Amino acid sequence: MTSATMPGWAGEHDDDEIVPRDIRFNISGNPERHWFDGDPMRTAMFDAFSIFLPEGERFFIRSLKHYASTLGDPELIKEINGYAVQEAFHTREHEDYNRTLAGLGYDVEAMEQPVKAILGSVKVSLLRLAVTCAVEHLTANFSTMTLRHQKILSNAHPAYRRLWMWHALEELEHKAVALDVYKRAAAGMPAWKRYGLRVSAMNLTAVHFVRIFLRNVRLHAQADGIRTGFRFWSRFAWLQMVSPGYTRVSLWSFLCYYLPGYDPRKVDDSDLIRKGRAWLANEYAADSTAQETPAR
Repeated sequence: MTSATMPGWAGEHDDDEIVPRDIRFNISGNPERHWFDGDPMRTAMFDAFSIFLPEGERFFIRSLKHYASTLGDPELIKEINGYAVQEAFHTREHEDYNRTLAGLGYDVEAMEQPVKAILGSVKVSLLRLAVTCAVEHLTANFSTMTLRHQKILSNAHPAYRRLWMWHALEELEHKAVALDVYKRAAAGMPAWKRYGLRVSAMNLTAVHFVRIFLRNVRLHAQADGIRTGFRFWSRFAWLQMVSPGYTRVSLWSFLCYYLPGYDPRKVDDSDLIRKGRAWLANEYAADSTAQETPAR
């Protein structure tokens, strides 16, 4: 299969189109303890992020689907459906990923427990939607960095590299859907209340995300027999803030969420989306070992 015949990967869709890609990366068939260039620290950071995703993505789908029947907007409903299919595929692949982590000896259940507890405690539908908007903004920032700096993953195991690049691409494709739904669902609220709920949800989400993420990085490292003292966290801070600067390069974009009237559609990611689609197509054209089923 060539890049020209790979549905949804390069040149076949509009830049703003949501294109579900049913790709199986077979992480369980390629278990690698330190898949990121043999580096336990960088592997731990990505693995700790994967821990959030299955439970989180199910939460996001439910949050948006709750409002789908009330919107009366066929185009937005179509986007919700595309979003839900993409997230369902992400859930499946990260469940396989996390099962692989468990098989390698990591305590995935302990890492997932606080994620389940916190998301399970959010009962109010509009707050669930606001939390979804917050997490989608965080993942869009991560995805922008991943697609803009593709060399970061160049020495990673191919199966893991493809999974993360695929996930980043699809997160950018649907980055605005949750906030579009939120604006419609909260249209009857005063603007200041709508803004207040949105940024309050981000504050809570960011605090819990950082707390759980750091905890899971520590648990991951300890399972590898690594001491998590000053030297460990110094290198973690270097990777986040200096080189490659995962947090540093995303900080301004993160803070933009706090602007009144923030709209992710005003941030033009079309070039990154085209590059991501081309990267994925070229990767599979060069090596067709993965199983891919085009979305129908």
